[in-house]
Amino acid sequence: MFPKSRSAKSMPVSQSALSALIRPSSVAVIGSSPASDVRRTSLDHYKLIGYSGKVAAVNPKYEEVAGYPCYPSLKSMPFVPDAVLILRNRDATIAALEEAAEVGVKAAVIPEMGFAEAGTEGAAAQARLADVARASGMALLGPNSGGVINWADRVHLSMGAFEVRRPGHVALISQGGGTRLAILNSGRGVRWSHAIICGNEAVTGSADILRYLVDDPNVRVICGFIEAVRDPERFFFECDRAHAAGKPVILLKPGRTEASQELATAHTGALAAPYRFYRELFKKHGVVQVDSLEELLTSAMLAQTGRPVGEGRVGALCPSGGLIQMYVDEMAKCQALRFAEFQPETVRSIRSVIPPEIVCRNPLDAYWGYNGAEEGSRKIYKAIATDPNIDIVTVLHFPNLKGPAGELEETYAVCAAEVAATTNKPVTLVTPVDGSISSTKADDLLDKNIMVLGQREAFRAFDRAVMWARPLPPISDELPIDKVRMAKQLHDFAGKPFSGKPALDFLAAAGIPVVESRFVTSADAAIQAANELGYPVVAKIGDTGVLHRTELSGVITNIRDAQELSAAAEKLFAAGSQVLIIQPFVRDGTEMILGLETDAVLGSFVLVGQGGIWTEIMEDAALRPAGLRVGEPEKMLAELRVQKILRGFRGASALDTEALIGAIRRLDAIARNLGDQIRSIDINPLIVRKNGAVAVDALIVPASPRDE
Repeated sequence: MFPKSRSAKSMPVSQSALSALIRPSSVAVIGSSPASDVRRTSLDHYKLIGYSGKVAAVNPKYEEVAGYPCYPSLKSMPFVPDAVLILRNRDATIAALEEAAEVGVKAAVIPEMGFAEAGTEGAAAQARLADVARASGMALLGPNSGGVINWADRVHLSMGAFEVRRPGHVALISQGGGTRLAILNSGRGVRWSHAIICGNEAVTGSADILRYLVDDPNVRVICGFIEAVRDPERFFFECDRAHAAGKPVILLKPGRTEASQELATAHTGALAAPYRFYRELFKKHGVVQVDSLEELLTSAMLAQTGRPVGEGRVGALCPSGGLIQMYVDEMAKCQALRFAEFQPETVRSIRSVIPPEIVCRNPLDAYWGYNGAEEGSRKIYKAIATDPNIDIVTVLHFPNLKGPAGELEETYAVCAAEVAATTNKPVTLVTPVDGSISSTKADDLLDKNIMVLGQREAFRAFDRAVMWARPLPPISDELPIDKVRMAKQLHDFAGKPFSGKPALDFLAAAGIPVVESRFVTSADAAIQAANELGYPVVAKIGDTGVLHRTELSGVITNIRDAQELSAAAEKLFAAGSQVLIIQPFVRDGTEMILGLETDAVLGSFVLVGQGGIWTEIMEDAALRPAGLRVGEPEKMLAELRVQKILRGFRGASALDTEALIGAIRRLDAIARNLGDQIRSIDINPLIVRKNGAVAVDALIVPASPRDE
């Protein structure tokens, strides 16, 4: 759920313009020069990549560059190119784009830096580029873009040199040029179809590129290095489409620390939102989120095979007791993987090969002690791969051994390849360290449907693949709230935070149970209220503008009689309070916190956690994007350490988690209907009791007119 007035929305680029950008039938390189390696390289690579379309250079100084005709201007060319690559300085780039728009060019790539990431003047220059491109319906990649490399269609719009590759089915979207180099040149065995560097995303952004790749039949897997999502509504819509189409979207998002977020802003002109918001959005929309470049590559390698990972039941051959312990430790970190028990037929087959003193179990610690390494290994691998209890086959591999030991490792790899040819299950050689082998060997093994993965990354990649393959639950039905009344209340406060009676009334209008309260302006009225409610009671500062009562010593609990209440009231009035809240002292139950937080770009998020003073001390909270899926409130509670108390701990009664779940869903309904009008809601505490749950206090912060 994204607040309608707060999302960083942009108009989608047309499909025809995107096609002209990613697979143009003709191109022109503006600013190309035979006197500069940098400005000639792109033209050289049209021949290298095998591009079959029309190519021209634009530079008034030359008649020919790198064997291609060169013209003084786009207007003087005998054809209008689908796309242009502009290799000019900032001011000249603007002029070149204006001419491109005038003659009807459909797409442009701008590598030049010094725009939105370079201060006010640069931002104004970028705004001009965006105005020109949008007015003409042009797809514009950049500025500060590394361009497009399309191995599948043998075309590029890229300034620098690149390797001409055998085309695969994995596409890369990156918001950084350096990360593209690191990923593409890893030699890990990913076969790329496209590499597209978005840069500043002045017009054409990652959401547009993602849309194109979801629809491209050449693409089976989409990887991304994403510093910030500028248009979350469209971006995550495309993630949903990718998931429905069976195309994994594998994303690496930096910016976990405040310092990292500042660098992201300086690097691409992006507004980096808190990392935890992204993490939860990725989960909601079926994105495979990875934590390192190695994990991105490993997940891509697994996904490109197209082999199903089933229920995540791993069969492992690992002739090392120490490494098996590490396997088990890694498995414990996984949500979906497990070592399955071998079926009796598998045990009998393995037993016919290994000595009787070796225990036949999964993971299997067996290589040594039997004769005929090739024939024995082939039989063991086949037995494990054909076991109906096994979805994934892994074999320990030492790729860099020399001499007889190295030859034996090659024999094992050959046996694994033979088995891989007879099954649709993933068959993986797992190395103890990082899975690095020569790119030639990696390609050779991939041709035989064998992956070589590092131990740590392998288990994580399998686990993520199993989780991704599970269907996403539907969005839950929306509970009714009195949104007209609540919207008026938000409007009346005009961006000013409020608590006390208005805040409790606001929650009640959403159907969230609130504790019975009396609002009084004198000690006598307080005593009368307590007589009606029954002792013990709580007395609080009730002024609407007082936001944090506890920090002001503005809450006095467990008041047992009129004398104590009179003293408490005098103390609170003397401190400057104009209104007091008198409430029953709710002693049974556990304090929880419910919250709603709206990010200016990413939308509204619902939070639940341990409440009272423990909120900040324990940091025991779960967060989800608004628009909760079916079963998500239950999953949020399962993540909390306080869940043990909610379920009943050491003989204590279980508390009413259904009432708590109902309150979470009603807070979600507030976010869905009014998220664009709210900056935050803090219900602390919400007391969950054996029967029911009640909100005792709340703080509502409306969105200010400036926010909207």
